[in-house]
Amino acid sequence: MRVSFRVLALLAIVAVLTSGLYYIHAYTVMRSGKEIIVGVELNDHSAAFWVALDNGYFEELGLNIEYMTFSTGLELAVALSRGDFDIALACVGPVMVMYSRGVPVVLVAMTHLHGYSMVVNENISDIEELSGAKATVSGPGSPVWLLAHMVMDEYNVSFDLVKMPPFVAVNALLNHQVRASFLPEHYATLAVRLGGYRVVTSQELWRGMPGSGIFVRKDFLINHRDIVKKFVYAIYRAINFIKENPDKAAVIVAKHLASSVDIMSESMKYLDYSVKVNRTAIQQYADLLHRYGAIDHVIDVDEFVELSILRDLGLIQQ
Repeated sequence: MRVSFRVLALLAIVAVLTSGLYYIHAYTVMRSGKEIIVGVELNDHSAAFWVALDNGYFEELGLNIEYMTFSTGLELAVALSRGDFDIALACVGPVMVMYSRGVPVVLVAMTHLHGYSMVVNENISDIEELSGAKATVSGPGSPVWLLAHMVMDEYNVSFDLVKMPPFVAVNALLNHQVRASFLPEHYATLAVRLGGYRVVTSQELWRGMPGSGIFVRKDFLINHRDIVKKFVYAIYRAINFIKENPDKAAVIVAKHLASSVDIMSESMKYLDYSVKVNRTAIQQYADLLHRYGAIDHVIDVDEFVELSILRDLGLIQQ
C-alpha cells in the first residue's frame, strides 16, 4: 500500500511549524513575565489541556496561559530541563530520564494512563514473525521505547530499533521502510486508519502503565504553589468533561491537532484520562528504565513524586 504523501506531509508541517511558531512567541512572552508558559505534546495525550484551554477553565481561575508545542515527549523534557517554561504536560519516561541526570523536577499529577501501541504494516498471525525486523521508536526512555523492550521480553523477539518522531514513523511504516512502529496516540490510530494493523497495546502488557503527567521544577512549585494548584484543578475539570462529553471533547482536540474528529474519537478510547498518581506504578516505571538502560541508577520516586497538590485539592486521601 502506498500512502498519500499529502496527508503525511501535512502532519509533519503542522508539527514543525506549530512548534516553532509557538516557541518563538512563547519565548518572548516568557521574558516579559506576564504569562504562564506551558510545554505541551502535540497529540491527544494532552487532550485535557486542549479542553481546558478551549472551555476557558484557565481564564476562570485567573491563569493567563501561553503554550509551546513539541512533537515528542523527549524534546519537551529537554526543554523543561533548560527551564524554557513553567509547567509541562509530558510522558513520564522522558522527564524521569532528565530527573535522573539531576534536573530538579517533580510530578504533581497525572493526565492519563496508556496511549501506546505497536502497529505493523501487514496482517501477521504471530509477533514472533517479526523477530529481527526494523521497528521505529521515539528514542531511549520514551514510553514507546519502553513498550518495545517490554514486547521483546514478553514475546522473546528482537527488533532493530530505529529512532524516528511519530509523524515520520507513520510514513516509514506504511511505505514499508520498516515493518513495525511503536507509536503514541493519536499517531497509532492514524496509522491503522491508513492501512496498518494494531497488534499490541500498552494495556495488554501493563494494565496500569503511566502515561503523561503534569511536571514543574521544584523552585517554581515553591514560589508559585497557588498557580500550580489552579492549573491542576483546571486539568481535573477538563478530564471530567472528557469523560462526560467524549464526542465534544474529540471535536476540541481535533481542532487543536488539525486532525479529523473520527480519528480523535477513536484514538482517545485508548487512553484513560486521570490526575491520580499511582506511586507504585511510577516506581515500576523507573525500575524498568533502569533495567533497559535508559537511566544509569535506580530512582527513589519519593523525591520525584509530589502529592501535596492533589491532597490540597481533595483529589487523594490525606
